[in-house]
Amino acid sequence: MTSFSSRARMFRQGLLACCALAAFGAASPVLAQGATPTAYSLAAQPLELALPAFARQADVQVLYAPALVRGKRAAPVAGARTPAEALERMLAGTGLKAVATGERTFTIAAEDRPEVSQLEEVVVTAQKRSAAIEDVPMAVAVVDGADASRRGITNVVDLVDEVAGLSVNYAFGGTNYGLLSIRGIGGADDYKPNGNPSVALHVDGVYQTSNAYLGMPLFDLDRVEVLKGPQGTLYGRNTTAGVINAITRGPGKEVEGSARLEYGSYDYTEFEASVGGPVGDNVGVRLAVLAQNGGGFMDGAGAGLLAGYRPSVRGVVQTQVPPLADPGRREGFGDKDLFAARATIDFALAPETDLTVKLFGSRDRGDTRQYDRIARSRDATLANAGENEDPYEFYSSGYPTHEIDIYGGSATLAHRVKENLNFTAVGGWQGSKRSVQGNGDGSPYPASYFDADEKLSQASLELRLADDTGGKVDWIAGAFYVTDEVKFDTNWISYSALTIYDNLHKQKRTSMALFGQVDYRPIDRLQLSAGLRYTRDDADYQGRNVDRNPWGISTFTTTFATTNPFSWDETFEDDNVSGRLTAKYEFTPDLNVFVSAGTGYRGGGFDGTSIFTVAETKPFASETVIAYETGLRWSTSRVRVSLDAFRYRFSELQATTRLANDTNGRANVGKARSDGFEAAVSAQLFRSERQVLQLDANATWLDTEILSFSSNRVADVLQTVGDPLPGAPDVSATLALNHQLFLQGGFGLRSRLGVTHHGEESNRLNALPGNTAKAYTLVNARVELATPSHWTLYAYGKNITDEVYFPELNGAARLVGAPATWGVGARFDF
Repeated sequence: MTSFSSRARMFRQGLLACCALAAFGAASPVLAQGATPTAYSLAAQPLELALPAFARQADVQVLYAPALVRGKRAAPVAGARTPAEALERMLAGTGLKAVATGERTFTIAAEDRPEVSQLEEVVVTAQKRSAAIEDVPMAVAVVDGADASRRGITNVVDLVDEVAGLSVNYAFGGTNYGLLSIRGIGGADDYKPNGNPSVALHVDGVYQTSNAYLGMPLFDLDRVEVLKGPQGTLYGRNTTAGVINAITRGPGKEVEGSARLEYGSYDYTEFEASVGGPVGDNVGVRLAVLAQNGGGFMDGAGAGLLAGYRPSVRGVVQTQVPPLADPGRREGFGDKDLFAARATIDFALAPETDLTVKLFGSRDRGDTRQYDRIARSRDATLANAGENEDPYEFYSSGYPTHEIDIYGGSATLAHRVKENLNFTAVGGWQGSKRSVQGNGDGSPYPASYFDADEKLSQASLELRLADDTGGKVDWIAGAFYVTDEVKFDTNWISYSALTIYDNLHKQKRTSMALFGQVDYRPIDRLQLSAGLRYTRDDADYQGRNVDRNPWGISTFTTTFATTNPFSWDETFEDDNVSGRLTAKYEFTPDLNVFVSAGTGYRGGGFDGTSIFTVAETKPFASETVIAYETGLRWSTSRVRVSLDAFRYRFSELQATTRLANDTNGRANVGKARSDGFEAAVSAQLFRSERQVLQLDANATWLDTEILSFSSNRVADVLQTVGDPLPGAPDVSATLALNHQLFLQGGFGLRSRLGVTHHGEESNRLNALPGNTAKAYTLVNARVELATPSHWTLYAYGKNITDEVYFPELNGAARLVGAPATWGVGARFDF
């Protein structure tokens, strides 16, 4: 007679089998012999979704009880692995294990003992295919989407104090014209919207042609990848500093989403919400929105001593010139006023074909962040309206707001042509309308006050064919095309020239490229890679200057050594072949080293500032770089270590500099070098059944130098040669301790303590004390409580030591960083 316990055991076994069959149904694969490695690309996701996806990709059968995996999250899996290896990686940290119960059958069961400490695998697409970060032979920093949200990263500039080796420079164009640099390259870029940035920003695979797109809001992110160093093969033009890839989230296999509301210092509010999932058998949709308001920490003191000021000519006050207005005092200037939205639609067109369409838009009507000046006791000039020592107070004849709209869409088609052969097409179109004002010198005095209207549009297409399955030979080949047009008109009030004048510019560019890369493994442990890219650039540039002379006292032609009007119509064309050779050797599965040598290219073009002379209308030449790098990657279940050393040599360095007529302009200024070393460590210091403590640290050491400088101004040459490059802090580093505590009843407590150090850096080619910002260190903290009812409550503090620091010095003007701030918020996940 069968006992009750035997019957119960038989019932549980039958229930397990039935649940597994119900979970897989028609998706259960036909069993096959052997366990050969398969190339996986599985994102972190709920385990109950990851296991069926894995079974389809691996052609295996996986049995499990749904209750056993419900509520657990699978680690990402990428690269070539056997099914057993892939399952081990996927289940890391879940307390579950995979038991082989057949030649190609696995059963998921609970661990017999507490699980071994595991770091979550980080998967990147830096080489335009999914791979674990430790397997990529280049320097890559990654911030995943959840971590970006916790750290308050909502645009590219927010990465500066979160990623070592990354800087931003506002020296010439004010806070709406930031210049990004990586490893000391890019800090002297053209701040105008027609320039060629050294750091290439890509959003969902679409290249952003202008620095004007740095203000694009980043939210509902899957991750952000920062590729450091020239990327001339797979990414092409304008990547001499590196690449930033922002990847947003798409619909999942089940309906899920979240909503978050936050309130902080200076009446700052932030709201973010997203929802996504299937809406049919072959269609998935995701919607996401972000809204930010308030947060201004500066106080405006009006026009001060300059209220009512009019210029004089030979001692005679010019009464026909309107007096400088005094807007009165204003508290809390610098508020944000931003709304952004994105829609993502996934279409499964066929079993081997997927189409992803993204539509996005943002509207920014915030205050334009202002400079202040040093105290009048140290700056007794006409531009100083009575400044005191308070860096959070400034004087101005107005409180400008900006109007910045960014909008567009993209489409990505992925098609599996046949086994081991994949086709990808990425197309994008977008535009921006911008209205911005300012003078960048922290003064009401309009030596050169600008009011700019800008309209940008671009369209691009990239086609790729790849065999990237992790075999003996992998390859990728592709073609790229982009066209962009920029119309930017600037109205200037210039007391320097006693006039008001207009700069009217229009530029149209096209660029095409062919590229390819081959990865070859002559033996299991050695990978040799070679890449090549051909690029062709063309540009047309027209413009004119018109002096309005509204007051009848203009010195426009003599001050700027020009004529009135002054117009130009110029063209530029160039081509380039760049490449990269890499060798990677795996001493063990956990340890590999690589060496690489390559070249990079930044297209030539035209100065976008106020052009006054024929010489300024001529195009500047393309910039090139020769790059050498070596690195080590060591990764275990508890520790991940990356070490990199690099050396760059630049020719025809492009920079914004002082021209012969004493205006700022874009030119080729000579040669430069950037040498350095980087280290990154992630380590799980402690793990038990109830808590986890993890350390993340990364640091960059830079040694940069301007080797030669071309200028007709002898003093500038003597002052500049031997100086460090702009935007090149000698040391930058971040360190964070992340702690998780699992409480009874399904509650969880997570905390983070982060320290950021940013070394001394200059923002101009000649690194004088007045434009060299001192080093600063910031301490941030955050704690959050997760409840079993899907609510998370959190509180944070930024710059909790209230350090007064200046990311930017511009002579007597300075841009102060935010003081100590705090915030609280709540998030609901479903």
